[in-house]
Amino acid sequence: MSMFVVISTYKKSLDEIDKKREEHLAYVKNFILSGKFLAVGRKNPVNGAVIIAHNVTKNELEKIFRNDPYYLNGLAEYSITEFNPASFAKGIKETLKNLEK
Repeated sequence: MSMFVVISTYKKSLDEIDKKREEHLAYVKNFILSGKFLAVGRKNPVNGAVIIAHNVTKNELEKIFRNDPYYLNGLAEYSITEFNPASFAKGIKETLKNLEK
């Protein structure tokens, strides 16, 4: 089972990013609801974001991000790293369930 870590890096100021943020979040929400994105959030400091993805191929991810409003408007670039999880922490299901609250 392949999983992916996607790192976005902002190419413009936060003021410019925030102008397209709602459009970007609406786009990303589709992939959260479909189960392709497990976790999504801004990096700290806020200069991009991290996305954990699964149930998707690398080619599909590349297409997803080529159509992202941030990418289409020259606001962000994306780096995709594929990995095969060898083990999981005990209690990960409960931890993830608690994060939803």
